[in-house]
Amino acid sequence: MAPPEPRHGELSGSARATRPAASAPGDLTDLFVFPAAEAGRTVLIMNVNPFAPTQGAAFHPDAVYRINIDTDGDDIADLAYSFVFSAPADGRQTVTVRRATGAEARDHAPGGQAVITDGAVAFGAEPNVLESGGTRFSAGLRSDPFFADLDGIVDEFRWTGNDFGADKNVFGIVLEVPGGQP
Repeated sequence: MAPPEPRHGELSGSARATRPAASAPGDLTDLFVFPAAEAGRTVLIMNVNPFAPTQGAAFHPDAVYRINIDTDGDDIADLAYSFVFSAPADGRQTVTVRRATGAEARDHAPGGQAVITDGAVAFGAEPNVLESGGTRFSAGLRSDPFFADLDGIVDEFRWTGNDFGADKNVFGIVLEVPGGQP
């Protein structure tokens, strides 16, 4: 079963990063949900830290990055994916991914079944794609997909071709799951 279609003005899920105050690595920038290239699968992407790595060189180890999914339209999480990162050491960091359902999905603590345990985060040009039980996962430094012609906006929306985001990066958390999970 695929996730329900969002109603006008709603997202099909919600995302949150429980984080220490004023922490760029916990600053949520985007949440994307779309069908995967492979039929019957769904992709969820959460981007955080809009100026990575200059305002934070790793995911925050005290944060719980989380995607909540409401599958029945009652605005209550029925499914949640939590991502908890280790403290960075020697330029490396690991992540544990958990999938919670029911009451565990509504608890802000990272609960549920571990899907990926101590997976390596990729801070280089190549992603590290991990697979476990039909789930594909990757986390790390990525080019920000956001485009903004700020010069054009202030010049009565005349195209200038100057992309504010061209040299910006984010920390991406990417999860691909069988469509029925979602």
